[in-house]
Amino acid sequence: MKTIYTFLTVIAFFVLTFTVSAQEDILFHVVPSNYTNTPGDATFTSQFVTSARTYQLLIHEDLLTDLIGKDLHGVSWRLPIGATSNWPTTQVTFTDYDFYLSESVAPADRNLADFSANVVGPQKKVKSGSLTIPASSYTFGNTPNDWGPEMLFDSLWLYTGGHLLIELRHTGFSGTSRSVDAISINTIPPYGTLISACWGSSYTANSGPNGNFSIVRITADDPVPVELTSFLASVTGDNVILEWTTATEINNFGFEVERKSLNSDYEVVGLVSGAGSTTEPRYYSFTDSKISSGIYTYRLKQLDFDGSFEYSYEVEVDVMAPAVYSLEQNYPNPFNPSTSINFGIAEAGIVKIAVYNLLGQEVKLLLNEFREAGLYTITFDASSLTSGTYFYTLETSQFKQTKKMLLAK
Repeated sequence: MKTIYTFLTVIAFFVLTFTVSAQEDILFHVVPSNYTNTPGDATFTSQFVTSARTYQLLIHEDLLTDLIGKDLHGVSWRLPIGATSNWPTTQVTFTDYDFYLSESVAPADRNLADFSANVVGPQKKVKSGSLTIPASSYTFGNTPNDWGPEMLFDSLWLYTGGHLLIELRHTGFSGTSRSVDAISINTIPPYGTLISACWGSSYTANSGPNGNFSIVRITADDPVPVELTSFLASVTGDNVILEWTTATEINNFGFEVERKSLNSDYEVVGLVSGAGSTTEPRYYSFTDSKISSGIYTYRLKQLDFDGSFEYSYEVEVDVMAPAVYSLEQNYPNPFNPSTSINFGIAEAGIVKIAVYNLLGQEVKLLLNEFREAGLYTITFDASSLTSGTYFYTLETSQFKQTKKMLLAK
């Protein structure tokens, strides 16, 4: 008899954080800060030029003291005071508009022949993919002009001190280039001491001339202990698979996985170790195995090293009963002295599982009782039997199937 297996997969997906993601202390930090209410004396077009560009901004740590211990969320630019109209006239889209953040050499030590030499330590890609700029989102008519829309990063970057390198690489767009407010390379200081910049004329450029420094506004906020960016639950057969990712972690001891059914309280079903403190994305998974049919709710309890904790949101899954009866091959096989047998019941009723020898004599009754529809596992301990071939049979009022197994002592 051919056994048919039917599995239902249920997916639940959420984007969330363990703490409130909209913080009260968002910081908009202009570099250099004395240009917050003062326009620059130059312009630069690398950000919004129609052809591909690589552009590096090197910022001295003395300009960034307000950002120490903050998560960097994104950047924004503004039009120069010479602008005579809003930009763009129609919506434009960059196919690729990517940001990288890292520590850097001092602005005075910038290397134009090898851009990679300006990077200190690991470089993190914090934004990738397309960027769409709505029509007239960069406005003119003020001194200085208002900031354009924030270019938010895909993942946060924790600034802990040191010189900062903001690197932009894009592939250009179809439209009209637009310059932004900037500080000339001839404005010394701050250029060449506290700030500097360089650019290349392709997406992958690693060398090129110096460039004016585009006045930049950095968006920052206090870091959350653990930023959970996704929490997914799926069901395959009688296994519930939980998967989650974090963008950043601070003092994260780990995650307790908690489960409850419709008529029960939460219980801890597993513990997954955390990554401690990291600004790199982390992926986690946990499998809750051999779950009876029913509706279950899961949540994560994130634990800090100091004992404090936060709960995630809940995800709900439905572990469905099998659509057909099934009897799987025992595992392991051959075995000594015990083995497991998985079986599925499509309808509630009396279920009998028995073991027989080669003469057809029943040598062990494993199960003979009422069972609800669902997937089950039963263990057969053959310590009292001799080596040889045996048969096991699943029997209900609607179904009967037999399989062979080998006891090898």
